[in-house]
Amino acid sequence: MRKLKAKIIDKLIEMRATGAEVDFLIWLSHRQNDAGYVRGVYYKDAAEGLHISFQTFYNAMRGLERKGIISVTKDELYRGDWDIRILNNDFSNQELRQGHAADNYLNTGFQIFYSQEFFAMKANEKLMAMLYIKIAGAGSPNYHIGTEKFFEKYTKLFGVKKRALQNYLTGIKKFFSIGIKKREYWINPLHKKVYRQNDAVTDRSEYVKQTAGSLCRRFRLQEPQKAYKAVAELVKQYYYTIKDDIEIYFTEAIKAHLLLANGDADPRKWKKRKINQKLLHKLFLERLPAGALV
Repeated sequence: MRKLKAKIIDKLIEMRATGAEVDFLIWLSHRQNDAGYVRGVYYKDAAEGLHISFQTFYNAMRGLERKGIISVTKDELYRGDWDIRILNNDFSNQELRQGHAADNYLNTGFQIFYSQEFFAMKANEKLMAMLYIKIAGAGSPNYHIGTEKFFEKYTKLFGVKKRALQNYLTGIKKFFSIGIKKREYWINPLHKKVYRQNDAVTDRSEYVKQTAGSLCRRFRLQEPQKAYKAVAELVKQYYYTIKDDIEIYFTEAIKAHLLLANGDADPRKWKKRKINQKLLHKLFLERLPAGALV
C-alpha cells in the first residue's frame, strides 16, 4: 500500500526531517501492509536500495522514531532486522484500501518517488515537492498563490528565509512547472516526471518482495532462491483474496513446516530448513480463520 497520509507529510515538515529520514520513510511506504507495518526490515536491503551507508540507515531509522513518525521493535530471535510501523498510516479501512479520499494521502507509487533525482534533492526540497503533489491530488493541480503570501506562508512553515525558499523552488523545477503571473506563483507537477509509473512495480509486487525476502531470511531457509520463489508465489496468489494480515499466517505455516521436519519446538535447534511449496500451501490454508478469504 504505497501511501502516506497527509498528516504525516505535515509532521515531517514540522519536525524538520532530514533528507535521509524522508528517503527511508518513502522506502518503508513502498513495503508496508495496509495497516502501515513493515516486518523484517533488513539494514542491508535498505542501505542498498537507498544507496546509503549502514550508519545513515540507523540514523534515519532512529531519527524517525524519535520524531514519533515510526515505531521500531526487534525480536531477539531474528537478528539483523526490525519490525517497523509507520504511525497513523493505517489504510486497512476498506474505503481507503479501494483508493477513496485521495485528498487525505500522498501516493508514493508515483515515478518521482523512485527517481534518483528526487533522492538527490535537499530535505526541504523533497518535502516541498511532496506537499505540492499532495495538494495537486486534493484537486488543485494548478496550485497558485500570491507571491507575498507564498513567502509569508512558507518561510514560517519551513523555518527559513526568503532566499532559501527561492532556492527550493529552483531545486524542484525538475519536477514542476513554476511561473509567476499577475503577482502569483503557479506551481504544477510535470506529468511525465511525477506521475508516470512502472507497470511492473505495484503495491502487490513491492509487498511480495518484502514479505517473501523477510520470511526466508528470518527462518534461514535453505536453498534460498527456491524457497523465495515458493513463498513469493503463494504470497502473490493470496495478496488480493485475504482481508487480514497474510504475513502472520505464512509465519505460522513456515513454523509448522519446519517443526514437522525437525521434531523440535526450539527453532534454534532446527537443522532441516528446506521448504516444500505444496506442504507450505496446505499448512497455510489450515491456519486461515473462517471468513478470511474474500
